[in-house]
Formats: sequence, structure tokens, C-alpha cells
Amino acid sequence: MSHVLVTSVHRIHAGRSGEAVHLRQLTEALRAAGERVTVLDGPVEPGGADTGHEVGLRSLAERLGTLLARDRPDAALLWGHRGEETELARRLAAADVPTVLEHPAADLQPVPETLRLIDEVVVPSEFARRLFVSQTGRPARAIAPCLRGCDCAAEPPRDLPRTGPYRLTFINPEPAKGLGIVLHLVAAAAGAKLPFTFRFVEGRWTAAHLARLGIDPANLPGVEIVGYRADICALYAEADLLLVPSLWQESFGMVAREAVIHGVPVVATRVGGLPEAVGVGGVCLEPPKCGDGYRVRMTTAEVRTWLAAVVTALRGTHRRQPELLSRATSDSVRAYRAVLGSSPG
Repeated sequence: MSHVLVTSVHRIHAGRSGEAVHLRQLTEALRAAGERVTVLDGPVEPGGADTGHEVGLRSLAERLGTLLARDRPDAALLWGHRGEETELARRLAAADVPTVLEHPAADLQPVPETLRLIDEVVVPSEFARRLFVSQTGRPARAIAPCLRGCDCAAEPPRDLPRTGPYRLTFINPEPAKGLGIVLHLVAAAAGAKLPFTFRFVEGRWTAAHLARLGIDPANLPGVEIVGYRADICALYAEADLLLVPSLWQESFGMVAREAVIHGVPVVATRVGGLPEAVGVGGVCLEPPKCGDGYRVRMTTAEVRTWLAAVVTALRGTHRRQPELLSRATSDSVRAYRAVLGSSPG
């Protein structure tokens, strides 16, 4: 394999989603391993509205056609799951380029025509692999996503303050990611006068999105909102615990694994691939019931259970484990090189 194409209808270079981060890191790692990699970026923001991108999608397909005519790759990794990627798969198949589909969304069934056109499928966890097989009857390979780089050194276990305040971080504060659960915890912690500060870190969802829901941080005791953080070492250095209370079927949970690597305990929901991402670095709890729009209904007992899990996690022993990152990156890159090199032509 001498030339690999990585392409998606979604933004890769500037996207903030976990999928975009993964593709950027994977591309860099493949190049470091000696591969020649071309990246074709798409116009769609993952998690955002897909309308108004018809011109951009046509341009992407035309750019792919130009590339195939001028510099045909030996293999292609195609990211997508909602059908916008089908035209790209069609062009790759017509050019006889072995194509691996990366299917990131465990809760969305892949488009049958896309599956017909590609050679192999990669998903980010064993949970996603089992679900994909049950949905399609077709095999898939589970390969953990590539995480953002870390410059931290290994260190002895951290000694947290005995009485606080403790900094609880919640990344991308949107309803599907468990905003309702966190708001219940904020209210309960304030009522119990617990020494917690909740930090909401903007991702696809920002303070403006919260305002449209009628949520004003000024009216939430102990809550602050900070902008998107590209420097993950600094992000996790300022966190004593990470909350990942997702209500939808996460295919993996990159922020959870990043926190574990940085020695930050995680309290998450037991959904999708999150238990795999958390591992022994925290605890996963059953999610509460929710209605339309991920409106959460939590009983007093459920809130107490979550707060108790937070307190227990804070009292545990945790240390940075950068060796996990280097080992995971090496394993993932080796697996991707194998699947891209072994796809049938």
C-alpha cells in the first residue's frame, strides 16, 4: 500500500466532533508510519443540520473524480452513515478502489446501497460491532478510534483536596449527552452544599445553544461555561472528575478514554460503548428515563446514586497513564493498516 485516501462528507480538518478528531489523528499516524495519505474534506458538520450542503457535496464528488483520474489511491477509508457518502462509494467502486467504510454511529443503520459498494466495515467498539452485525448480518471489525495526542508524563497518584472544591467537567453540554442529568446534579449539589464546581466545556453545543433552551448559567449555582479546549492536557489538568452521562447509544466515548489516560475518574452512563471506553477508570450507571428531546426524569434516589458515585470516584486513586495512549495508538494504526491493505480489489 503506497497511497491511502481518507474521505468523508463531514468536516475533517476543522471539525470538533470525536469522529473528526479521530480521522485527523489517524491520518497523522498513518503518515508517520510511512503511508502517503490524501484527505478529501466534506462540507457537513457532524451532529448539525445536513441541509444546504448540496453544492458542497457535488463539489466533493467532483474533486474525488478528479483525484481518481489523476492519482488513483491503493485503498480508501470512507467515513459516513446517512447516505450522503453513497455517491463517493459509487465513484470509488467504479474506479476499482478497495474501500473500507468507517461506520461511527451505532444507533443509525447504514445505508444498504453504501454497504453494497464497499469492501469492509470498521466500527469503534465491540458494542458497535455486535450491533452492526445484528442490523445487517454483515461482519465488521472493531478498531478503537485514535485519540488526541498527549504530552503528559506518568506521575504518582494525585492527591485531591480533602474538602474541595472539586471540579466536575461536562463536555459538549447538549441534551443527548446527558445535559438533563447534569442539571439535576447541579441542583442537588447546591441544595446539599457539596463543594462541587461544574464546568461545561463547549463543543458542538455552546452557551448560545443553552440560551435557546432557556438555560442561563448565571442562574445555575456552581456552574461555569468555558470555550472549546483543543489542549486536552490542560483541559484534564483542570478537572477532578469527568461526567459522561450520555443518553444515546455512544459507539465508543473518546472523552471518557482521554480522561482515564489523564488520571481523571469518570462517572458515565452504562450505554453503548461507554463501558469499554471507561474500563476500570470510573463507574458506569444505568441511565434514567427520558422523554422526547432527551428530557430527563430522575427520582430522588437516582440523583443520590449519581452523587454517591461521584463522591466515591473522587475518593479513589487515579494516576496519569500516557502509556495507554501510545499503546492504543500503535494498536489502532496497525489494525487500520492491515484492514486497508487486505481489502479485496
